[in-house]
Amino acid sequence: MAHRVWIDIANTAEIPFFKPIISELKHKYQIYLTCWKRGEVPELLRSLGFQVKPILSDFADPIKKALSVGLRTSLLTATAPKFDAVVTMENVMPLPSAYLRRKTSIIILDNDVKLNAPQSIFQRLENRVKKLAKYVLVPEIAYDEFSRFFGKDILTYPGIKEHVSISDYVPDPEFLSKVPFEEYIVLRPESLASHYVLEKESIVPELLDMFTKEGVNIIYLPRNKAERALSRGFEVYIPPKPLNGLDLSYYSNAVLTGSGTMAREAALLGVLAVSFFPGKQLLAIDKYLIEKGEIFHSRDPRAIVEYVISNLKVRKKPKVKEGKKIKAYIISLINDLIDGSILL
Repeated sequence: MAHRVWIDIANTAEIPFFKPIISELKHKYQIYLTCWKRGEVPELLRSLGFQVKPILSDFADPIKKALSVGLRTSLLTATAPKFDAVVTMENVMPLPSAYLRRKTSIIILDNDVKLNAPQSIFQRLENRVKKLAKYVLVPEIAYDEFSRFFGKDILTYPGIKEHVSISDYVPDPEFLSKVPFEEYIVLRPESLASHYVLEKESIVPELLDMFTKEGVNIIYLPRNKAERALSRGFEVYIPPKPLNGLDLSYYSNAVLTGSGTMAREAALLGVLAVSFFPGKQLLAIDKYLIEKGEIFHSRDPRAIVEYVISNLKVRKKPKVKEGKKIKAYIISLINDLIDGSILL
């Protein structure tokens, strides 16, 4: 009988990564998919054809968010169906269930800032739960940063998770009919509600003001009501329902984000990519891409606008072939871990 693999998705950034992974794993394993009701997660998964069971909701308020994480973790521990292995990305909530049931657990990480930068008490608790995972997979280029926390017994993969996200991507030729502009930029605000982000001031209103004065069309992607309020008084387009993020990036003139995933996806698709991630410490993978000139990072709104306006027509070749190789490597590694072929 095929192994039953449980995948729990807690963030929209995980969806493009897991889509090609699930497409491959389902040929060998039974897949059980759950998600957290955070932002557009359930709607995006269903729009991609996945049958998913949402379990509890996220909150913008840090205290309510922490309580939701704790309650959801307890619920998953008590009610998860039979499974042989759990695979998760930066999401600790299924790990106690796997640990208590002595099942294989694989957590794929790329955010070293959560572990090594100044942290809230909730982030410290989350980090401790990560150590319950049987296997930890991290990017090769961030090995040193992660080994400070986990020690040397971690596995690495080449490239970054966004290589996997774009590996099967085929542009939708009808996409531009779903938005009101033929030319636009995408703007995603900082994730100020995340426990690892201590900065609480957004530069989004300043960016919207400056780009509006430049006559630039803006597709704005808030996660919640608080982020939607940042755009109040500005002429922006907020999609009424979730759209494919890769299509949004591919057809745009530039992608700007205060978190990171969309900028990395855009960079790999050859699109102008800007990060205005807050805080003094950047992710190791972002430092790498910034040093290579793939992503521009700044917290200065004027510098960001000047960079975008002066490079608005710049396009590079998408790295899809590279993504396919990295996807194959990660899937092979996951298969070996589930089947018990690798022992640490």
